[in-house]
Amino acid sequence: MALYPPGERMSEPLDDRLRDDAALAEIELTSRLMIAASGAAAPLSQAEIDVLLGVDPRP
Repeated sequence: MALYPPGERMSEPLDDRLRDDAALAEIELTSRLMIAASGAAAPLSQAEIDVLLGVDPRP
């Protein structure tokens, strides 16, 4: 259900001061984990999680 009838309200550009790149990156990583975990037949291994998060496996 739309809050405004079509054509009655124009979208306002987003204020860049409200953009939080760190939070957006965290949401992206969490989403990747949730999608992978929901499609996995077994719990994800640490190595699989590291790959999803882009972690370098070398110490």
